[in-house]
Amino acid sequence: MIATCHSALPASGSEGAPEWVHLVPSGTFKGVDGRGPYRVADPAAVIAASMQAERLPLDENHATDKAMSTGIPSPARGWIVEMQARPDGIWGRVEWNDAGRALMAQKAYRGISPVFTHDKSGTVLKVLRAALTNTPNLDQLETLHSTGQTPEMNIASVRQALGLPETADEAACLAAISANATAVATHSAQVAEMVPVAQVTALQAQLNNLLATQAQEKAVTFVDAAIQAGKPIAAVRDQMVAMHVRDAASAEALINGMPSIHAGGVPRKSAHDTDGMDEMMSAEDMAVCQKMGLDPKAFRENRKKMREGAAA
Repeated sequence: MIATCHSALPASGSEGAPEWVHLVPSGTFKGVDGRGPYRVADPAAVIAASMQAERLPLDENHATDKAMSTGIPSPARGWIVEMQARPDGIWGRVEWNDAGRALMAQKAYRGISPVFTHDKSGTVLKVLRAALTNTPNLDQLETLHSTGQTPEMNIASVRQALGLPETADEAACLAAISANATAVATHSAQVAEMVPVAQVTALQAQLNNLLATQAQEKAVTFVDAAIQAGKPIAAVRDQMVAMHVRDAASAEALINGMPSIHAGGVPRKSAHDTDGMDEMMSAEDMAVCQKMGLDPKAFRENRKKMREGAAA
């Protein structure tokens, strides 16, 4: 994939054509128009891949790219013949031609727009060319007219950005900027001391597992106690446990509303009990089966087994 981005900073008023131009910022960056993020993972590899062409064109407003589809002229105003990796990114040494030097002397353009290839993750692979531009998009790059000196401060704009009164002079603006920088540095240090994201994720996973285990244990305890109390749910014990884990309140309301097979618990089988009684189904029993979707025959057999087990 190919991307174009533009550099822009207020011109410092320097004269002449710069020998070196800032092509790509260091680290991760994003265009003002939202494109990106892009990142330079290996500056040396990017430079090696880019300089295989030996000379990269520096044109006006991406004339080279537009000429591919329109056929318009796309003369170079200079040639990038060397690249360097610096702390703030990749720079290119330009051999300007007469037309390019004239444009620089006239301060006709204020920025550089690099054209580079990148992979799906946004990692920059190769610089193809660059263009002179007045439509900046990358504000991380040095301006064409920068001399390395501090540019003249636009006091009105700085006052507005810092929320200072119109009476604030340059010294006041610089003091406010320094204070903001200190605050940002302090905040960054505090963030750096926070627990790493990976550790937070691991702790959250442990907490989720603990809560799930507790919910399972609570469900098993309640359901088994209900079965011991004579609730006709032994045949669907696992389903009742799962229901309780999902929604404890609803499961308990349902089970507590069921009639007990033996009021007061599961008593020993007496001499008055008969197999015929085991097979009898009351209206309440039928309502429970219908509500839980149980087979009445399975319900009777399960109740009989419970009684036989209690009498053993």
